[in-house]
Amino acid sequence: MKSIHIKLFALALLCFQNLSGQNLPKPEEEILRSLEHNISYLADDHLEGRLVGSRGEKLAYEFIIENFQTINLLPKGEQGFIQAFTLNKVALKSSLLALDNKAGKQIFDKVNQARNYPLPFSKPGQVEEKCIWAGFGIEATELNHNDYALLKSVKGKIVVVKMGHPEIDNPHSKFGTYATLEAKVDLAISKGAAGVIVINTNATILEPDFKPLVKAPFKSVPVYFLGKEANLDSVNFVNTKAKIVVDTMSIAMQGHNVIGYINNKSKNTIVIGAHYDHLGYNELGGSTYRKRQNEKPQIHNGADDNASGTAALMEMAELLQKSPYREQNYLFIAFSGEEEGLLGSRYFVEHPTINLNQINYMLNMDMVGRIDTTKNMMSLSGTGTSPRWDSILPSIEIPNLKVKYDPSGTGASDHTSFYNLGIPVLHFFSGQHSDYHKPSDDWELINFKGTLSILKYMYAIVGKLDKQPKLTFTKTKETQSRSGSFKVTLGIMPDYLYEGKGVKVDGTSDGKPGAVAGVIRGDIIIQLDAYPIHSMDDYMQTLGKLEKGSKSKLKLLRGGKELELEVQF
Repeated sequence: MKSIHIKLFALALLCFQNLSGQNLPKPEEEILRSLEHNISYLADDHLEGRLVGSRGEKLAYEFIIENFQTINLLPKGEQGFIQAFTLNKVALKSSLLALDNKAGKQIFDKVNQARNYPLPFSKPGQVEEKCIWAGFGIEATELNHNDYALLKSVKGKIVVVKMGHPEIDNPHSKFGTYATLEAKVDLAISKGAAGVIVINTNATILEPDFKPLVKAPFKSVPVYFLGKEANLDSVNFVNTKAKIVVDTMSIAMQGHNVIGYINNKSKNTIVIGAHYDHLGYNELGGSTYRKRQNEKPQIHNGADDNASGTAALMEMAELLQKSPYREQNYLFIAFSGEEEGLLGSRYFVEHPTINLNQINYMLNMDMVGRIDTTKNMMSLSGTGTSPRWDSILPSIEIPNLKVKYDPSGTGASDHTSFYNLGIPVLHFFSGQHSDYHKPSDDWELINFKGTLSILKYMYAIVGKLDKQPKLTFTKTKETQSRSGSFKVTLGIMPDYLYEGKGVKVDGTSDGKPGAVAGVIRGDIIIQLDAYPIHSMDDYMQTLGKLEKGSKSKLKLLRGGKELELEVQF
């Protein structure tokens, strides 16, 4: 009798495993080896960060195509597996900074011996005018500091400002928000400057990167940077004339989506996607890494963002090719250009290679490689985009995987392009971390077993919906993109997996209002200005209400105790 009970228990356990999606058609050990191989290749230095339109992007999409061919996916791009799209960028063609001291001392050679280049937001054009020294270029009356107070007028002149601020050794100085490059340039322009030169006189200050590709919108005047090696200061700009020339050109870059297909001759198709591009050497910006002075540009390998999602996409394609789930077609898309504004996914929905009306739902994987081994939690967004998710998702249980639901169908990833067309979506995300958009996001830090757990969860979703009718779409509450486009920012990295009330801080950016005010990792923001903060939505909506230059009270919990700080935007 005892042996019968044991056999019945084992049978019940097997059935539970099948229902939970753990009975994959490929051994787990093989999946783990495949994930490690594919992520380590995509995140190798040889691919140079997979910037859209680069040699590294080409190596990556050729690798993905080879994988799709190996598992016998059908090509479903516009040129085989490839769907190409064009993005127009502005590149620096040539530039010049020349200084001429009217007292007879030429300082042109000093400029040539130092790092000098236009800043990415410099207006193309030419200006030749007298220089006016404006110190730090800061006007902060509440801090009793105004570098323009003794200057009669800077209208029509080239304003020269130095990097930093009077309390540069204090990381929490209130001068921090006034000392950013853009703040100094904007102030000079508002006072009528015809051009701006930013110089560095302090060897401890991190200098801005040179960007061969620049980003609009431009400032309204040419802006140039001059490095510490020039060894120039206020005395060098007395009776000095400067000539700034910035010449740019438009260039067309090509991005490439990779699209494979399993045709089960169904009227419905599931789209499964992940972007494979990353930041390269940070040519187009987006890095959260602060370079040391004179440090060469660093490769941003993007192992988690998003080699992890790309490798998981290729695994899902193989699993579903071998699966018994044949009541749906499957379209697998590796998007490019995501980092520049969801360019690849937007292009696909505008130029689809299948009938969009046939799409049942879309599953998106962006950063699925860094599940915290103590929390064992992933975020699942889009759970409000169809009423069917409420009945399906709670029934899926994967060992050592907790799931935090987020109903919103929008966000800073490719599922948003499909949600905007009225298609149910789910976005899989393993959590934020301090290596996000830094050169340190390398494959050795990937939690491969965590990625496998996410694959099991996704495979279970597909299995449970295999023979069910097409999902209906529900519009969710709109949320701001996590990258945000607000007039103000605290400069914090939120912990998106935090489940309590408020917004938990996972990190801060040096020099930004939060860090200057004294916010640290682990703080929980519960009020900003007059607005209580119960959730991420509250936080985003509050940022949209505040104005640049304003002061606000910031209430937070630190170690269980309430603390109030003053933040200057």
